[in-house]
Amino acid sequence: MSNAKKAREALYDLQSEEGFVSHICNNSKLLSEEHDIIDALTAERKELAGALHDLASQGEPLTDEALRVHGSSERVRDLFGKLAPITPPVSSRKLATALREVAARRELATAASQAFSDATEGKDPALTPIEALEAATSRSRAILQGRTLSGGVAHVGELNELIEDIAWRAKNPNQIKGVPFGFHRLEGLVDGLQASKLYLIGARPSVGKTALAGDIVVNLAKQGIGSIFFSCEMSDLQLKQRLLATMSGVNPTKSLQGALIKSELDDLRGGIMAMKDWPVWIDDTDRINIDLLRSRARRAVSKDGVGCVIVDYIQLVRGVEPKSRMSKREEVGEVSGALKALSKELSVPVIALAQLRRTGNAYNSNSGSTEIPKPNLESLKESGDLEQDADCVILLHRDMSKNASEAHAIVAKNRSGACGEVSLSFANDTTSFGENPQ
Repeated sequence: MSNAKKAREALYDLQSEEGFVSHICNNSKLLSEEHDIIDALTAERKELAGALHDLASQGEPLTDEALRVHGSSERVRDLFGKLAPITPPVSSRKLATALREVAARRELATAASQAFSDATEGKDPALTPIEALEAATSRSRAILQGRTLSGGVAHVGELNELIEDIAWRAKNPNQIKGVPFGFHRLEGLVDGLQASKLYLIGARPSVGKTALAGDIVVNLAKQGIGSIFFSCEMSDLQLKQRLLATMSGVNPTKSLQGALIKSELDDLRGGIMAMKDWPVWIDDTDRINIDLLRSRARRAVSKDGVGCVIVDYIQLVRGVEPKSRMSKREEVGEVSGALKALSKELSVPVIALAQLRRTGNAYNSNSGSTEIPKPNLESLKESGDLEQDADCVILLHRDMSKNASEAHAIVAKNRSGACGEVSLSFANDTTSFGENPQ
């Protein structure tokens, strides 16, 4: 068998395409259940599937006459006449899986061929074919998972997703749509952690943004939801110590102030045993480049199945452009935009921590004392792009001079719902947060 024929067989499966279209001809519901397969089809089979989708969306019958009025060519209608009477011997689900596999390979092969051409010509920077290959890899993963990448043109009348969302909320009153993360009232405000969204947690230095992120990691892990934590500030060991303290209720560094008692050692052992099985990965690369971060996040999602990406913190991530060519504000804006795009590409929530501007104390005439004012969106350091790119902004506030154990989580921006404030407590010994009773 020639190499060209082998390649064609690996990249095209016309028999499976026709089998799947036969299923569509006899069951229009497949068009909504397996809509992504239309993009995996080729030539007149794709044209026919698209026309059938249009007819089904308009409530029209799937007939030769309806296709003629729709404007389908004679070749497409002849294919409908051939495939409609057939009952395929293979289920639509198996055919869909086979077609996604072939379409993913085809996407990669096309991009690899173009990247090889671009790389060998040497006209563009090496980064151009690298980014093209990374984008193709993401598209291929999306195809395999049956996802349609965000973006593109869609008619406003295509309301299936909207209707499904309304139906779900009607059947599940007072329930969040996203993933719970251990803070009930805060979850209610932001509707849980949702795929394809960028969450920004901002705080002034030493207020506890890493601690809150650690609490979220622990609560997700307890549900079996994995995460990858890019720790640009703390080492792998330091972060594990914090996670263990949150998990066990005992800070392992407490031994610096005295011997640990037996019950505390037992709690630490139990926490360690639990952590061994957590689907959690830590990357403590110092000043990681955004391209390397995206590459490792993609691998973690595809290979390890993680469901959340956490970046601590955004101002420590380097951009792609040489630092000499851009200001810090521009670099943070580049990283922020890349993280938002990554959340949509991988269809997982991305939580980025951000450092807020330090501010002076404000005088309180009622108490005769000074206090640290609560932060707002203007407190975001370096770039207004942070606010613009984020779907949700949560600002942490603690006035250590007043009451170090009292904290507030301020939802200052929320595209999914209301803004508001939740009262928290902070345990300094375990560096973890909890919600105060109402």
